[in-house]
Amino acid sequence: MSNPLKTAEFYEFGPYRLDRRARVLLQDGAIVPLTPKVLDTLIVLVDHQGSVVSKDELLHLVWPDSFVEDSNLSQNISVLRKALGQPAGQPPYIETVPKRGYRFVAEVRRAPEFADLSSGAALGIAPEEAPPPAVLAPPSKSYRTRAAAVIGTTTILCAAALAFWYYQNRQPGASDIGSIAVLPLKNLSGNAEQDYFADGITELLTGELSKALHIRVTSRTSAMRYRNSDKTLPVIARELNVDAVLEGSVIRSGNRLRLTAQLIQARSDRHLWAETYDRDLVDVLTMQMEIARAIAHEIVAKGVAGGQRRTVAVNPDAFEAFLRARYYFDQRTGSEINKAISWYQKAIEADPTYAPAYAGLADCYNQLGTVMVSDRSPVESRRLAMAAANRALEINPELAEAHAALAYSNLYDWNWSRAQEGFERAIALNPNYAPAHLWFAHYLAARGQFDRALQEVRLASNLDPLSPITQTQIGWILVYAHRIPEGVAQYRKVLEQSPGFEWAQWQLGIALMFLPDYAAAIQTFEKAIREGNRNPSMLGTLGMAYGLAGRRKEAQDALNELLALSRHRYVSPLSFLHVYVGLGDRDHAFEYMEKAYQDRSNGLLWLAVWPGYDSIRDDRRFEMYLRRIGLK
Repeated sequence: MSNPLKTAEFYEFGPYRLDRRARVLLQDGAIVPLTPKVLDTLIVLVDHQGSVVSKDELLHLVWPDSFVEDSNLSQNISVLRKALGQPAGQPPYIETVPKRGYRFVAEVRRAPEFADLSSGAALGIAPEEAPPPAVLAPPSKSYRTRAAAVIGTTTILCAAALAFWYYQNRQPGASDIGSIAVLPLKNLSGNAEQDYFADGITELLTGELSKALHIRVTSRTSAMRYRNSDKTLPVIARELNVDAVLEGSVIRSGNRLRLTAQLIQARSDRHLWAETYDRDLVDVLTMQMEIARAIAHEIVAKGVAGGQRRTVAVNPDAFEAFLRARYYFDQRTGSEINKAISWYQKAIEADPTYAPAYAGLADCYNQLGTVMVSDRSPVESRRLAMAAANRALEINPELAEAHAALAYSNLYDWNWSRAQEGFERAIALNPNYAPAHLWFAHYLAARGQFDRALQEVRLASNLDPLSPITQTQIGWILVYAHRIPEGVAQYRKVLEQSPGFEWAQWQLGIALMFLPDYAAAIQTFEKAIREGNRNPSMLGTLGMAYGLAGRRKEAQDALNELLALSRHRYVSPLSFLHVYVGLGDRDHAFEYMEKAYQDRSNGLLWLAVWPGYDSIRDDRRFEMYLRRIGLK
């Protein structure tokens, strides 16, 4: 059943244009709302125009991984016939062939690809007004500046339009939507170097919707896992625990840009809203403020978060460096975080007023001082983090990410009231910012407010359900609340989903040590250390377990290795402290507690609740440190 049309990406028949790559059907330039499976049915029929496609073949091609009844196919055909109508004086587009299947009978033409956009014809520009054909060469700086401006502009228009639709044009069933995920926009340019452009719009669109809609918006880090995924939208929505997904595509050609976005309800796989944005890079800067303000006014009137937020152009060099920095930061290792710092600094060099880059830089410095990364002294890295976060807030006082980063620094510097105020401010500005909930849970757990801490960390988990970091911290707080068996179960659940996640492996070992099951703990630590490149913090807890198990020689070996490591890299005093606690050597333990205090070591935040310190809580020196830190 070969057909030359199957090699095409764009078809035309009657007044319709079918874009297979963008997965959208247009009628005279307007999107025809079709669910994904109905659109798949149309694509199969058009691919085989003039030939009979059996019901079995249609069922297999449209639902390759599912068993469905014939009635589903019949329903799709019925929906298609209603949507397409019947051309005047012609038979219907889709013919039923009794006992055999269906045939698409209309004449189908291979349409010119998106290159026509550069001529303006596809967007309704008269030939004499059309710009010259695009040349695939590096864009000029002025062009890239205009292009970057379109990222912010188009994103805000798309987000505002969706917010406006949601509150003013609800369809039956749409009111059930309480959560949404923005899937990675497809880059249809044919140029892989433009992936950053699609990623940038995805990132900003997620952020805009987080602020514009009073519903849960899934974190970018979880949604981005579905780049190039072949999973169906209902499956993705179920895995992300959302009611709806927003998918789409973006393509840039010459001085023209087209973004297509579609909102689909997960439960019914029903197409709820769609829009295509065709923009000229010059004209869009003139019109975008008026449109954004008009829609924002409607959003505010309907009770949606909004207000008069400024629309500003983004420096393209700064934005691209920012995206690269985010990629490296997500790796969460010392070397990769240092790469992220370098890229954030490049973003700031390109645009010294780019507040998100300063906020990202603050996140990097905060993480370098953690016991897991342990790349430099916390007292040093935290000073740099505070400076970067404060600079971000000088530029943009409403930036939730900067408030959260500064609150994190204040928390681990034991500035308790400022930390609480900062987290609460970040959450008020953007309730969908998962790290703010996660770090506020740190504050609450350190203060012994475990029920509220678990509530906040689970809010973070709902926003970022596929993040092993967030899932691990649920177990973390359970262990600190002395609900150790539950913590063990949570860590094992994380490792089932992310077997190579070293932090969960390490935390599982700590929880097993607290049960106590020293043999299992030591085995778990040894595995984590092998995979974690001899991380000093892991070595410290391994030495602690050796000491508690009575294996003093191995504990001393761990101390010796820590001393050797400290000669050529930063090693937290907490690592030594933990080994001495395991050995029952209180004097040396408190000697290193003082060093950790002077270093503002992150782990001292948990002094009042970490079960590993239970054996020395009766020492008057321990109570002194609780007071000095502000925990008593």
